[in-house]
Amino acid sequence: MHIVLWLLAAALLMAGTALWLWQRAQQRSRQDVSAAFVDRQIQGMQPLQQQFQGGNETVPHLQLQIETLRHFFLRAGIQQPDGKLYFKLLAPGVGLTLLALLFGGWLSALGTLFLYLMLMTFYFWSRSSKLQRTMVRQLPGFLDTLVRLVTIGNSIGAAFQTGIVGTEGPLRVVLDRANRQVQAGVDLEHALRQQAAIFRFKELDLVAAVIGVSSRFGGRSDLVLERMAAFMRDLEHAQNELVALSAEIRLSGWIMGILPVAIGLFLIIFNNNMFLNMWHDPIGKKMLIGAVVLEVIGGYGLFRLAKSV
Repeated sequence: MHIVLWLLAAALLMAGTALWLWQRAQQRSRQDVSAAFVDRQIQGMQPLQQQFQGGNETVPHLQLQIETLRHFFLRAGIQQPDGKLYFKLLAPGVGLTLLALLFGGWLSALGTLFLYLMLMTFYFWSRSSKLQRTMVRQLPGFLDTLVRLVTIGNSIGAAFQTGIVGTEGPLRVVLDRANRQVQAGVDLEHALRQQAAIFRFKELDLVAAVIGVSSRFGGRSDLVLERMAAFMRDLEHAQNELVALSAEIRLSGWIMGILPVAIGLFLIIFNNNMFLNMWHDPIGKKMLIGAVVLEVIGGYGLFRLAKSV
């Protein structure tokens, strides 16, 4: 079992190195694609967007997994994950797991590894949620800027590029990414929709729908955007009031959901003999399995309760 855990630690280190090498290859590939696009524009050839139509069917599965991981870091505010980041994430987990293996045995090592993965997942989830709330607060101000620019005679595209200059924070990152796609020949609507899908930003997807309808059928898009900004502000105000009124309920839900898991992991790490004795006993084994099932069901229910209020 010790050999298996040592092999697991080595596999994690090699996986981090492989991710770093693949990231470098992806950066070089994107540079090659950009250069090819410029060459095609100069030669008057077919746009790059048509070349990759239906690209999801030809992209290798491993490349899709790397893109999914990159989008995960983007939602957490990390634009360019590199080898140093992967090392910082893997090294503490591997070190703590090896220490638990030396002093507490294989069960303590597994509990430590599981606890570390849970903490890292919670950290990135909390960071992503915070950035998303910040973008939602910034979006009405950006829409007001668009409305003013459109009112004085600018087109939606020109107003979008001008309004980015006065935007700061995480929303600026999303809009800059969409603007780079527009400059590469992608429609503004599709660029915004793609970034909204990557960042899971449904409000931006709604803005993209309004811009798409305006570009295809015309109409007073400035009035729609103005009312949308006012609605977002009212919705944010109502959500803040609801969060303040339900703080005690949500805190109780988090404590009730996390406390049993924390106590169980603490006992596994520091007193795993009790769990081993229960696992070898037929009745104890059924009790442990039942406890895990009930904890998963109860934790999911409390999580839904905390997210709904």
